Amino acid sequence: MKKKRLAYIDYWSHKYTRSGDFLREILREEFEITDFWWKEKEKIPFNEINSFEYIFFFHVFFPYQIMRKFKDKKIMWAPMYDALNFQNSFFKSIFWKQMSRLGIKVLKFSNKITESIGKEKIASLNLNYFLKPEFNSKIKEYSKLNIFVWDRGRINIDEWLNLFNKGEINKIVYFPKPDPGKQINEKRFQELKKEYNFELIEKKFMSKSEFINTMKNCNVFISPRKKEGIGIAMVEAISRGMYVVGYNDSTMNEYIKDDKIGFTFDKNTKDKINSKNVTLNYDYRKKYSIKSYSKWMEEKEKIIPLLKIENIKINKFYYYPLFLLDDIKFLIKKLLNINFFYYLK
Repeated sequence: MKKKRLAYIDYWSHKYTRSGDFLREILREEFEITDFWWKEKEKIPFNEINSFEYIFFFHVFFPYQIMRKFKDKKIMWAPMYDALNFQNSFFKSIFWKQMSRLGIKVLKFSNKITESIGKEKIASLNLNYFLKPEFNSKIKEYSKLNIFVWDRGRINIDEWLNLFNKGEINKIVYFPKPDPGKQINEKRFQELKKEYNFELIEKKFMSKSEFINTMKNCNVFISPRKKEGIGIAMVEAISRGMYVVGYNDSTMNEYIKDDKIGFTFDKNTKDKINSKNVTLNYDYRKKYSIKSYSKWMEEKEKIIPLLKIENIKINKFYYYPLFLLDDIKFLIKKLLNINFFYYLK
C-alpha cells in the first residue's frame, strides 16, 4: 500500500543536530516524508508545501495569515517551550485562539505548553520523550565527580560550579560551543583552570558518537540552557545513568523528579549538591530510565492516530475582532511590498 505524503517543516540547524529525527522515525512508519528546512529570511515554498495532505511542524511555525491559507490539510505542530515567547498574556491568548480556529493538533513535550494553551480546545497530546536506556556500569565505579559540560554561553560557569564541593570533583570535561549570539567567558575559564582539573575539548563540532563516548567517562551532566524544548542531550545523559544538573525550568524540572536523579537550581540556590546522590544512586536512575522509556513507547503510539483525525476547528464569532490587528499588519506589509511569506519570530 502506497504511503501518504507528509511535509516535515523543521528549523535549518536541526539538519545538522538531527534533533527532530526521533519524530521522523515514528512518522515514517505511516508516511513518505519530504523535509523542508526553514532558515530565517528565506522564502517559504508555500505552493509546494500546500500540495501535501499532511503537514508536520517541528519547533518552527508559520504566521497565522499563512497558516489559514492551507485548506483541508491535516496539520500537527510540535512546539518547543523555549521558543514560545509572547509579549504578554493578551498576545498569548490571541495566538492560541488562532490555533483553535485552524484546528491544528499539538504535541506537548512540556507541562508549560499545556499551561500556555490554557482553556482553549485544541486537539493535543502530552508526551514525555525518552531514549532507550543504554546503561554504562562504569559510572557506578566512580567515587568522585567527573563532570561533563557543554558550555553554550547560556549559563555562567560559576552558576553551576558553585553547586559542588571543590574537593569532590575529579575532573571537568569542558566543551565550549556557544549558541549563535552568545559568548563564553574565556577570562573566567582561564582563572578556573588553575583551580580545577579541566579537560578541554577543542573542536568546533562533536558528532553524536563523540558526544556519547564523552558521556561514558563522566557521571554528571550539566544541562547547558535555562530553558529547553525537550533537552535531548539531557535525556541522553539520564538514559545512561548520569546525574543531571539543570536550571529550575522546563523541561529540566520535569525530568529531574528528585535529588537521586539530578539537581535543579536558579540564581537564588544556596544548597550544595550531595555527591552521595551522584555516586550511590546509579541503580535508582537505571530503574527510572526503564520506567520512563516504557511510558514513552506507549505514548508515541498515539501520535499518528491524532494526526490522521479530521481537524476540529473552533469557530466562535467573538474571536474574529481579536484577529483584526494581524490582518492590519498583513495589509501594511503588503502595501509596503514586504514579502510576508517569511517566517516571523
